Amino acid sequence: MIIFPAIDIIGGQCVRLVKGDYATASKVAEDPLETARKFEAAGAEWIHMVDLDGAKAGYPVNTEIYKNIAENTNLRVEVGGGIRTLETIQAYLDLGIARVIIGSVALKNPQLVADAIAKFGAEKIVVGIDAKNEMVATEGWLETSEVHYVDLAMEMIKVGVKTFIFTDISKDGTLSGVNIEQLRKLRDATAGQCNIVASGGVHTIDDIIACRDLGLYGTIAGKSLYQGTLDLREAIETADSVRIRPMKIEDYDALYAMWVACGNGLNNLDDSREGIEKYLKRNPETSFVSVENGVITGAILCGHDGRRGIIQHMCVSPEFRRKGIGHKLVKRALNALKAEGINKVLLVAFKANAVGNAFWEAEGFSLREDLNYRNLALADLIRYDPEYN
Repeated sequence: MIIFPAIDIIGGQCVRLVKGDYATASKVAEDPLETARKFEAAGAEWIHMVDLDGAKAGYPVNTEIYKNIAENTNLRVEVGGGIRTLETIQAYLDLGIARVIIGSVALKNPQLVADAIAKFGAEKIVVGIDAKNEMVATEGWLETSEVHYVDLAMEMIKVGVKTFIFTDISKDGTLSGVNIEQLRKLRDATAGQCNIVASGGVHTIDDIIACRDLGLYGTIAGKSLYQGTLDLREAIETADSVRIRPMKIEDYDALYAMWVACGNGLNNLDDSREGIEKYLKRNPETSFVSVENGVITGAILCGHDGRRGIIQHMCVSPEFRRKGIGHKLVKRALNALKAEGINKVLLVAFKANAVGNAFWEAEGFSLREDLNYRNLALADLIRYDPEYN
């Protein structure tokens, strides 16, 4: 589960509200960028930001602040507040914002949500559902509709939404604990069709544990971090429900489906059940899967020939591309190879692209376009550790 530290902005200042009431706005930090950097230093990978001025005005107001954080930290920034058009979404994404949150407009103009999903993809679009007494609130929480929050979620799933932020406004900024009952209703009604992020009421580590055990995708923490009732580093460590374990042949069906979904190059011989079984028998200690709530979310198929390691497949399910799962898998496999005395690792069946190159280079691989192992790779990457020479 992801922990999203939150920064809400009014007039360029970091503030928090109580129950969505603008009259309760209180300054909680001096500088948005420095606050974001502190969150990053504590281990955060994402930051949740809301343009409260924009939410009231109906158009972005504090854009430069979000741009500044996206450009000057490694945090993935999600932004909401005042997002009403495709042009606004495009502008935010062009600034390096990882994804945008559509709030009120999801109820009033569901076609915009459908168009945004079609144009930008579900990974870039989040729908925020804010509720008072289980009814959806709009216009910066200033108006309440007659639509139940679960009904809105079900309609949004139909147009392709994969991620929701659910806020119980009565809990927001109160430090009174998350509304587990309403979150459970949403989880059960959507039955694994979407990612759910809890927002509002987070107070202590017990709230993080409750959301994690509910199987949620993420939890937003704001006031609890600023007032010190929740330690961000501890929350991130506690929320991590991903477990890495050795790969087994019994995982094959789930692995094959994931490889296909990820577009991995497959062949009928090496990647058949029999082929993978032979692979695992030759190298039983160096291939791993990531598991979350009983579901295989990623895998790395890795072996060696006594001289060099070979990463045959590495992928993370499109539904779980978060929390650094890929990096965790690679680290586990490289450590296993080192334990067997292997210090040179070759990545095969990899199609060169900017995102993929950046991932593997972050793991210490260097691009070698003059190599082509068994004609499987369009571009190979080599990792060499002098420490283990």
